[in-house]
Order: sequence, then C-alpha cells, then structure tokens
Amino acid sequence: MVLKRMIVACLLLGVCAPVMRAQIRSATIIGTVMDPAGSVIAGADVVVSNLETNIGFKTRTTDAGQFAVPYLPQGVYAVSVTASGFMPYRQSEITLGTAQALRIDINLKVGTVESTVEVTAEAARVQTDSTSVSSAAQARVIDLIPNISQDPIYYAILQAGVQPRNATADTTSNNSFGIGVNGRRQYSAIGINGGRAFTNDIQLDGLPVMGGGYNEAAVIPNTEGLQEVRVISNNFSAEYGHGQGVISMSTKSGTNQYHGQGAWDVRNEALNANTNSNNANGIEDPRSR
Repeated sequence: MVLKRMIVACLLLGVCAPVMRAQIRSATIIGTVMDPAGSVIAGADVVVSNLETNIGFKTRTTDAGQFAVPYLPQGVYAVSVTASGFMPYRQSEITLGTAQALRIDINLKVGTVESTVEVTAEAARVQTDSTSVSSAAQARVIDLIPNISQDPIYYAILQAGVQPRNATADTTSNNSFGIGVNGRRQYSAIGINGGRAFTNDIQLDGLPVMGGGYNEAAVIPNTEGLQEVRVISNNFSAEYGHGQGVISMSTKSGTNQYHGQGAWDVRNEALNANTNSNNANGIEDPRSR
C-alpha cells in the first residue's frame, strides 16, 4: 500500500509540475479579429510565430471572433491572420515578456490573397487583460548596462518603486560578489513599493529560489544568461504571493542563430573614490582588484 501511494504521488508530480511551471513563466497573446465594419470574423486562421526560433503556434478564431495562444516563452513574435475574402494580415516585432497577457485586436481589409497588410512597428501596448502591475529589464538592457558586481537582481533596481539598501551598491567588499549567504543577502537587500528588504518573492524561471535564512536569493544565475528581470509590484495572481513584491528572473532559451558574448571587467582601487569615513580618518582607499 505504501509503495502504491508513492507511485501515485510521483505520477501526480510528474504530470502537474510542467503545467504549473508553464502557468507561471509563460505568456499569452489574445485578441479579436474583425472586418472593416467592426463585425467579428469566425473561423479565421491565426498563426503566432517566434521570430527567434521559427516555431509557430496555430489556432482559429471562435464564433465570437476571439483567439488565444497561451504558454508562450518570452521573446519576439509575429502574428499572421488569414480569412476567406479578406487580405492576409501580418504584424511582426511583437515583444512578449514573462507572464504577460498581451491583447492584439486585428481589423482585416476586404481583398484577395495577392495583397497583404503588414505592420512592422507599433506603439507600445498597454496590458489591459491583467490587473497586475509590472515592469521588466529585457535582454538588450541587460547586455548594455554595466554591472561590475554581476548581480542579476541589480536590474530589478532599475524599475519604478524598487529601493535598494546602501549595501546593495557596494562593489569593493568580499560580499559584493554574491558568494555565500552574506553575498547573496547583500544582492537581495531591496524593498518594493515601500516594503522592507528580504520580504520579496524571488523566482528563477518560474520557481521560488529564496533561502531559509534571510529570504535571500539562494540561486544566482549568470547575468549573460538572463533574458529578462521582471518586477511585479501589485495585484499579482495566485501563483505568486510569497512577499511584498515579486522579482522574476528568466533565462535565455535557444534561437535559430548562433550568438555569444564576451566581456572584460577591470577592478582596481585606483579607479574607485575613497569613502568619506576613510578620508576623515586618514585611511587610504583599500586594495580591491
């Protein structure tokens, strides 16, 4: 009987775990397809394609003209729509973030398949299908902004409503490298929306990674492998809720192009200003290389 229960438990975990992770990490594109008069178009073919992997996801609009493509990893997408009697429609360069519900309503024009309506750039869209308040640093920002301490949570500080402790800005002590409990605690010493430090839910690829001592990040990913660092500061859904705010880090997945990155960081006390306390007490800037 005990063995049977263990087998059943393992099967349940194996079935449920991937679904739970997909709900947390993935995003959704939803929308309505209409004709020029504003009437909905049922049975239109919709294809959502990941431009970085060339993987497509197909669906059809319902009788209400609506479509939804869930469980999408963060990335850059294109949406194509075809329907009998209407010109094909394609919108590309759609940036989709983690756990984002992005609405794209489409108006088809009457015409033949020889002509195509293509939209390649559009103003930033406001998320209207979710009440959560969030912002994110995407891979391009992560690649361009210097981060001498290689702290992945540093990119959360760039978001509105996030306030770090003074120690978080330290780049010269032994704790500024994120090594050991004290180093990871220094990385995690930030507050969100006026909350205290160490009261946040820190996640990596949809899974909580907080330590049991100070609620600090127990797993520190390489910053070069980050696709996005998102801060969810208010009205987050039921899969979150371990703290005042949520810091969600997502790692990069493979694409259809080879890519790599190289960096050379220089750390030397000659390039650092001494502290006011050291100057007042006649103490030279300590060696830090």
